[in-house]
Amino acid sequence: MDEYLIGAGALLTAGPEGSITAASLHAQMAPALAGEVEAALVDFEASRLAEVSRLLIVASGWRGPQFRSAVVQRLLAQRQCELADVVLTLAEATGARNIHLFARWRPDEATGVRLAERGVSIVAHPLEVIGQAALVCGQRLERWRPPVRAA
Repeated sequence: MDEYLIGAGALLTAGPEGSITAASLHAQMAPALAGEVEAALVDFEASRLAEVSRLLIVASGWRGPQFRSAVVQRLLAQRQCELADVVLTLAEATGARNIHLFARWRPDEATGVRLAERGVSIVAHPLEVIGQAALVCGQRLERWRPPVRAA
């Protein structure tokens, strides 16, 4: 199981109908990489930042109730969050200074600057480093087989 990132998290949906749904992730990747990820953002869909509508945030090794109280409750209290707010909340809750991003896009420069001011950085990886993934979200189960592709 050393090659898996397994953790609790939440699927964030952006926009006027925004929501936060409890989730858990089992993602296969290179053993060395899986072992260094404490917290991550995963976007299975968007090909660029402007298209992001759903973003998975995960804390490695955590369980749902722990994630809900340490991360989700803080995000809900903010009522409206930008990407930097989400990353900072995840970093503060997990104690991670490097938040890994698995996506086909990269954060904008302003987000990077805001994070750096707080001692947090995003370590970006192409989505394709995830060999396969199982995302359990609410009562739904979705599987992505290699290579992971956008919807």
